Amino acid sequence: MRRLLGFGCLCLLAWPRAAAAEWHLTPTVGLTFASNTSLVDLDQGTERVHPNFGGTVSFLGGGVLGVEGLVVITPGFYKGTEILIESSRSIVVMGNVMLTAPRRWTEYNLRPFVSGGIGLLQASYQERFEGLPPQSVKRPGFNIGGGAIGFFSPRTGVRFDLRYYSNLPGQRTNGLIPLTSDRVHLRYMTASVGLVLRR
Repeated sequence: MRRLLGFGCLCLLAWPRAAAAEWHLTPTVGLTFASNTSLVDLDQGTERVHPNFGGTVSFLGGGVLGVEGLVVITPGFYKGTEILIESSRSIVVMGNVMLTAPRRWTEYNLRPFVSGGIGLLQASYQERFEGLPPQSVKRPGFNIGGGAIGFFSPRTGVRFDLRYYSNLPGQRTNGLIPLTSDRVHLRYMTASVGLVLRR
């Protein structure tokens, strides 16, 4: 009887937590825009809007807190006139804390959220001139943004996201990419949509 009672208590403690928690796997596509950088932009590419792709892995409970990891890749980040730059890209890898509306309020509606965190920003390009090595810079950075998640079936939904990225302030160049000043800044925004797979 004591073992049965202990097993029952264990189930009561574990079941609500397991039922409330959920994983979201979300491949995304979107646009990168409103770029501002001190890195020399040979093709005036950062002023343009570029498509991006990536994904997020989120862990949400039934309450207001969650965590997520995200990756965003923007091919052609420095590609504009296509005269001097053969290929380029920017990559973001970040870990975030999420603040959401409780699930019991939004189970059959959009669930809004805000999130922010820190990670790594990378920008790189390859010039068309033969013999020149690729240029690349990596910096610690942060992001902040928000959006909403909605489900049209128990396991499948959609996520909308608007986000701002920037390197952490006060960083200096390591000389890999020519700069307009010795202080590095790399900032841009993304808007994305993704298919959410809930587990």
